Amino acid sequence: MSELTARWYGHTLVIGVDDGLPRDLVEALPSERDRHTVLLAGDAPLSPGPVARLIGEELPRAASIRLACSAAGTGPIAQQLADRLRIDVVAPLGPTMLVGPGSLFVVRRPRAHSWRLHRPGERAREIGAPRHPAPQWQVPLPRQPFGRLHGLAAHDLPAGFWLHRPQRRPLPPDDPAYAIEVDAERVVVLVGQPDREPPSPRKVYRWLSRLPRTALGRLVLMPYGPWGSLLDTVAGRLSTELRVTVGRTAGLPVRSRGTTYHVPVDAAGRTGPRPVAQTMSYLADDPAPRIDSWISPTSGQLVTGRPIEDVGDRWLVEVVRGGYWLREADAPHGDDVRLRPADGGDTFLVDVTGAEAHDLARLLAARLPADIRDSLRFEQRTEATTQRVDPRSARHRQKVTDHDPDAAAAPVNSAIPAPLTAPAVPPVVSAPQVPPAPPLLTAPQVGSGPAAVAAPATLSAQAVTVPRASAAAPPSPPPAIEVAAPPPPGHRAAEPEPAPPSTTRRIPAGPTARDTAPPPAASAAPTAPAAAALPPLPPLRRQAGAVPAPAPRRSNVHEQRRVREHLGARYDVHARDVAQLLVRLPGIRPGVDESADAVVADLVAVAATLRPDRTGTEPALRACLLSGLNRLPTALGPVRAWAPADPVPHRAGDVLISPGLLRAGGQAPDGDRYDAFTVYSLTGRRPGVLSERDEVLFAPGTVFAVLDTVTGADGVRRVLLRELAGPDAGGPSTEQVLESLRADAARRR
Repeated sequence: MSELTARWYGHTLVIGVDDGLPRDLVEALPSERDRHTVLLAGDAPLSPGPVARLIGEELPRAASIRLACSAAGTGPIAQQLADRLRIDVVAPLGPTMLVGPGSLFVVRRPRAHSWRLHRPGERAREIGAPRHPAPQWQVPLPRQPFGRLHGLAAHDLPAGFWLHRPQRRPLPPDDPAYAIEVDAERVVVLVGQPDREPPSPRKVYRWLSRLPRTALGRLVLMPYGPWGSLLDTVAGRLSTELRVTVGRTAGLPVRSRGTTYHVPVDAAGRTGPRPVAQTMSYLADDPAPRIDSWISPTSGQLVTGRPIEDVGDRWLVEVVRGGYWLREADAPHGDDVRLRPADGGDTFLVDVTGAEAHDLARLLAARLPADIRDSLRFEQRTEATTQRVDPRSARHRQKVTDHDPDAAAAPVNSAIPAPLTAPAVPPVVSAPQVPPAPPLLTAPQVGSGPAAVAAPATLSAQAVTVPRASAAAPPSPPPAIEVAAPPPPGHRAAEPEPAPPSTTRRIPAGPTARDTAPPPAASAAPTAPAAAALPPLPPLRRQAGAVPAPAPRRSNVHEQRRVREHLGARYDVHARDVAQLLVRLPGIRPGVDESADAVVADLVAVAATLRPDRTGTEPALRACLLSGLNRLPTALGPVRAWAPADPVPHRAGDVLISPGLLRAGGQAPDGDRYDAFTVYSLTGRRPGVLSERDEVLFAPGTVFAVLDTVTGADGVRRVLLRELAGPDAGGPSTEQVLESLRADAARRR
């Protein structure tokens, strides 16, 4: 028999024979301040003496350990280690799953205990909660006011609870439902099964309403099957009658290129294209759900914040529950489009007739990822076909019944399909797939002799489970779930896509505020005259292989406080401009996890950076600047800029990167030689009244590609640039961009 060894995998102590354990899975085991995680590895039974000796040598001051082995608490090993080492030992009583990021979950029978606490010389004490460590929302599984035979069964999941119709066969532990990652702040309630009838919405509401307030205020409803309308009905009633905010996702969470999306699952267990509205929240007394995270129609990336983008001087695209809504910025509109159901696929609704609106819709659809673009249905909305519905009365009169709402769901307004087709462009991203279930840590074998120690748990390739085919059918499922630890503060990932939807969110404006005060163009602001000249741009650096950075994270409270201290009295001066901007753009609001001061601090950082009296550098100012830029309206299309003449002429194919904040707009400078740039913007931001000029801002690190250059009769080099917003952003073709840039240059001569 090989000699036992002790080795560290991150903060986890592994004792046994070195059998090539997967380091990434072992290092993801949870850590606690006053307790150490110990994993026993190998297939042969171990004696408690050597195991206790190695633990004592590696953890001489330990007061408590946790054995991360399936059913380790059912045999004698846990109590023997507690008696020998004089420490507390926590061990699971059943099959144990490793769930990202860093959580253990014990699969148990209803009302059975999950963990056992062993203390030296004492009788073991049972612990009922299946999750360890316990999230903030953890509550016991509520007892049902009706039995299993009355149409509803409830089970614990690592991320929360699972409600579905009763069935005789037990739930398989390799179902993707067990792979949903635990969120310490939110409790997920998975509803339904893809291959069975959905549960009654009335009984789902009754069960949820019995949750303690600590969990009720953190609900996220997640459909497992085509039951989105059912959850809309339940979430609307919960938020209205219990005065709580209820979240809802578009489907199961999946990971694609480092970003978490939500995808629907159909009745056969197949995953579909990503819906436009990824997550939403139902608020009391609000007729339409608030869209929290969504796929941007201009970049194709997952974003959070105000679900309205400025796509021209007179056009807005709003993300609603049912898809995209293209409309004129100053046209009156009601809430009927926002109340359209999300089931049945996404719609690109054009609210205006005419070739200009149709061409813009085609252009926006072309830059979307392939799975979303191919699933869009284009519709032309007309006044003659719009039903006049009072949205608030429709919301408050909505009843929860035993009927399947999906069967009778229909759009609030009928729409006539318009002859709009998205141009054929190459796919830019593949549809993500449901990940496999988390790995099981196999149960140890209990020795029968008094000196024998239970055989340790084995973590091997055979112990890793994958989803059953009825839940998802990817061509080649990955061997293990991707368990990703949260990035450290300030970390910038290599992926070009933004952070997952669990980031902070901004609350969009209500219907009345949007109707009365649409986001104005920056040129309309009295303090931003179009004739103002901008200072020349800093030189754009050539950088081969440069890739766009992901969307910036939100600033934190420490950075916001540091900005206030750094600016001193100037903070209040800039805050007055911010207040004026918020009046003009009522859709800029703090997210559910933010305060109003966070929004003000970020936008003050933008205003301070644009003022010539700014002095000194401060890292917190840059962090709030990047966060503030991400809150401002997006500018889509050609913009003009100037920079000192580069001694080395630009050539088509050059890749340029802006080392600092890039300010585009205004008039050409007088005197010195300069290069004129026409940039096709995808993520530029309009500061409005925060700037003294009509300009568009590009964040530091923005990457551009040179498409063409020409030297005019006046000796000025004119450079046509296209912003690169990531490989999955899609966008118009190079020919379309060149045509747009050349047309803009011709109009401005």
